[in-house]
Amino acid sequence: MITSIQGSSTNNDEARLIVTFFAKSRPSNASSQTVSSDSDPFRSQSLACGPTFSSLLSLRVAPASLTLFSSRTLAPGIFQSVYSVTAPFPNPAKFRHHASIAAFEALHALEIVFDLVPLNVSSVEPLRPIRLAVFDMDSTLIDEEVIDELARSIGITSAVASITARAMNGEIEFEQSLRERLALLKGVKADVWEDLKSVVTIAKGAKELIGYLREKGVITVVVSGGFAPMANWLKEQLGLNFAYANHLIVAPSDESFPYPHLSGDLSPDHPIVVPEYKRHVLETLANQHSIPLSETFVVGDGSNDLLMLRAAGLGVAWRAKERVQKEAPQRLNGTTLSDLIYLLGGHAEESKP
Repeated sequence: MITSIQGSSTNNDEARLIVTFFAKSRPSNASSQTVSSDSDPFRSQSLACGPTFSSLLSLRVAPASLTLFSSRTLAPGIFQSVYSVTAPFPNPAKFRHHASIAAFEALHALEIVFDLVPLNVSSVEPLRPIRLAVFDMDSTLIDEEVIDELARSIGITSAVASITARAMNGEIEFEQSLRERLALLKGVKADVWEDLKSVVTIAKGAKELIGYLREKGVITVVVSGGFAPMANWLKEQLGLNFAYANHLIVAPSDESFPYPHLSGDLSPDHPIVVPEYKRHVLETLANQHSIPLSETFVVGDGSNDLLMLRAAGLGVAWRAKERVQKEAPQRLNGTTLSDLIYLLGGHAEESKP
């Protein structure tokens, strides 16, 4: 379980509002740098706890019910404030879309992540306790879209990539797009996965983030609309607890393809990983391990991740497609997944691959 000790709670608190500010120009290796008053864009802390931002919060909740509990600079360009809230506060997923917040972010070149954590007898620390973390694979834990790499292997990259882009932006149903793309991939050699393992790049910061979660005893999962051979490989590479992905049918050699090859069809013996199934995995694992959804963390980038992002206690769209940036509960862009450690009460330098 992950918590962050920043002070003592009071019995009058109904919730804690955690506001984490990320400068868009923050160093990509912020975790390895020393925070100094000369280099840190939040050196005065005025952006986070000064009257301008506080006044924005006061528009949504009575000022008397909102108290700054703690504030600290986490790394160059990353600052966090924790507020004690004793009155109902708007859903952070909606609050972040308020025009005043968007204007504040634009003015100061920031991205702000909000998390509202109700306090109860099992959660007395300021930040959200996390016991289950679920991740998308393609363009999240790895840099590539595996299906596009499959297409590249037979020279039809453009045709498949265009369908992928439309699917990830939610312009067409995911299952329809998957079947259309797979039909184009009929004939790809069945052993193509071994070649792809040398092509695929694990995303920067993924090992550090997963290492941090594992160290804290969090159950880690990849659930992908991609394919089982790569998801299982990634599970082993990162030390994840579970992997879920689509299963493809392998056809034997025939006149058209004199080698074992992908048939272009999905296996009927396994579930298709559509958005509803991703949410199902999250909910089922939480139930099996007696973990409330409020103690779950989800990260993804595509429209097929939105349902599980919304179901999680904290759902963050990471470097997401345009539609997902707008519709996800929270969003963050950056160059390293280790930035997400700061949302969980840790520091990137604490993480270990």
